[in-house]
Amino acid sequence: MTVDIIQSLILGIVQGITEWLPISSSGHLALTQLIFNIRVPVFFDLILHIGTLAGLVGFYRTDLSKIFRSILYPRSMEIREVKEYRNLLVLIIIGTIPTAIIAFALKSLFEFSFYDFLLLSIGFFISGVFIFITKFFKKGTRSINKFDAVLIGIAQGFSVFSSISRSGITISLGMIRQIDHTQLVKFSFLLSIPSIIGGSVFDFLLMNDTQMSAIGDIPILSYIMGFISSALVGYLTIKLLIDIVNKGKLHYFAYYCLALALILLVYSFV
Repeated sequence: MTVDIIQSLILGIVQGITEWLPISSSGHLALTQLIFNIRVPVFFDLILHIGTLAGLVGFYRTDLSKIFRSILYPRSMEIREVKEYRNLLVLIIIGTIPTAIIAFALKSLFEFSFYDFLLLSIGFFISGVFIFITKFFKKGTRSINKFDAVLIGIAQGFSVFSSISRSGITISLGMIRQIDHTQLVKFSFLLSIPSIIGGSVFDFLLMNDTQMSAIGDIPILSYIMGFISSALVGYLTIKLLIDIVNKGKLHYFAYYCLALALILLVYSFV
């Protein structure tokens, strides 16, 4: 089924907002498609994710540059920065390993959760509970360690379930672990980069002939519009979430997730 420019714009905006806010992008994309009565090809979904990834890379371009420089051109940096960004890279690698293992093991199992209202409800409920718990924890002050990286990586792996928010569950867990909010949000976002890239490559390689042929069913302008809107909106949403976390207001999103879970639960039995 084709996706027109308006639909691609809306899907891109939905992706850009929900990829980084703790309310699950995949869950909202699934809901939006159900509302439009469409099911977008896998390739279009990949384009939307690459768009938000582009926005993320643009936002953290300085940190990413310093990570690469700390490995390739350490003499261009202060010794303190070299140690800091090499350590950050190690933590990202440590966190990515359990994410990859869990996502690979469970992805095919949870694929059906994208188009079932009851399963979407369960995912939003899990996200809402995790986010709500952060209300009872004071602002953390400690640095991320390797054990934290493993736990957060495990949590990210389970976000392969359609309506479990990746940012919601990883940031919530870090707040519960009393990690400094600035470090936590940066780590959560940077940790998502190899996950998004790996997941996108994996999904592309597994596309069957029918999915490949469906790529041409969508006009090129729809792909472009989806990419641009998801990238720009995603970039702005990152700024918004950082401000929300720093103000200790992340738990507000729990009410939205729990309310949506209840609505979907009721709707699934109607």
